[in-house]
Amino acid sequence: MSQNDLSRRTVLRRGAILSTSLGLGVLTMTGQTAAMNKAELIESMASESGLSKSDAKRALDAFTDTTTKALEKGDSAVLVGFGSFSISKRSARTGRNPRSRNGPVDDSPVTFDACPEFAAALDLNPGKGDEASAKCRDADVVIDAEYIASETGRRSHEGLSEDDAKRALEAFINVTTKALKKGDRLSVGGREDENRGFGTFSISKRSARTGRNPQTGKEIQIAAKSVVKFKAGAELSKAVN
Repeated sequence: MSQNDLSRRTVLRRGAILSTSLGLGVLTMTGQTAAMNKAELIESMASESGLSKSDAKRALDAFTDTTTKALEKGDSAVLVGFGSFSISKRSARTGRNPRSRNGPVDDSPVTFDACPEFAAALDLNPGKGDEASAKCRDADVVIDAEYIASETGRRSHEGLSEDDAKRALEAFINVTTKALKKGDRLSVGGREDENRGFGTFSISKRSARTGRNPQTGKEIQIAAKSVVKFKAGAELSKAVN
């Protein structure tokens, strides 16, 4: 066998190995859930709304700070058209995950309920009907454009106008909707660590299961559904505990 034949076979073999490695790398990357961090969120809000990044950040910080303060006091807070946040503190106990039957119960310190408008934009079944509507309507602190304009004006002489605040909040909801519909996570967390700061939004899929009617005790089939999941960041969790 000539030297040229050996060289050509070596090149082909190495090329095949490289192609396989690249293919496996692509599969690994596409199999992972992408995440939008806070800096990217602010940039997307600015692009969506036509506001500066500093104005988008002012609106976002006013929303997260107001919500954190409300929860710290034990109050509920709602961002109009988006969702409500409330405390879900429970006494310490040992439990089991009803889905895995052998893992710990997910005791998140904060409960998030998507408002009907947000759930509809995501093509989700809110799953709680009137209960979700009531939480979005009757929260202790209601955050809207007027509230954000007032809050940013109180913090700085460069506060947002009500119109700019409205554009910023609409951009936040639109950007969040687009990210979650793609299957991505969206972090309103720390600059370098998404698990710090306010928290992370994602879509959680719940399998179909058998339950019981609380009034009759009869078995019922509960359909599979997707819901918006909110995981409180370390700073928010610390504030409410």
